[in-house]
Amino acid sequence: IVWVLGKILILLINLVIWVAQYNDFINAPAVTNGWKILRDLCNMFFILILLVIAFATTLNRESYAMKALLPKFIIAAILINFSKLICGVIIDFAQVIMLTFVNGFRDIGGGNLADMLGITKLLAFSNKGCGDVTMWTVMGTYMLAMIYVLVATVVICVILFVLVMRMIMIWIYVVLSDRKSVV
Repeated sequence: IVWVLGKILILLINLVIWVAQYNDFINAPAVTNGWKILRDLCNMFFILILLVIAFATTLNRESYAMKALLPKFIIAAILINFSKLICGVIIDFAQVIMLTFVNGFRDIGGGNLADMLGITKLLAFSNKGCGDVTMWTVMGTYMLAMIYVLVATVVICVILFVLVMRMIMIWIYVVLSDRKSVV
């Protein structure tokens, strides 16, 4: 059981490393298509806003006058049309930090994890200076190793879930980045 849980743990660690190294947030097809659709929709609203400003200026309505709304309008238009680029720069900066840590534990990976966590020492028996080895001692060692690997597997599963949710949330935030800059 400990060996099977160890193999599952090694597989999960390799999966965590693979997910943590993902670096194509901006160019994912769902992000690109969703961002284009929302950007074009926001640009259509800009045309409507320009029409409202034009009619208000023609009708001498000061509250909708060009002087008051045009600077905000121009800033919003620039932010919407460059929101993907701005998000890409911020994500790339964060990914440099993330990949620094990933490269630190990538080489350790799943293969050396058993040594790193000390599981191989738990399962290795030697008669040097330990006195009587009973069945209860062996059973206790295997139970401790199983609990140890089980806890490590749960922790790695949680880390994997958090990294996958991070990836999905970054995709959603990039797609919705142009909509939030109008507000």
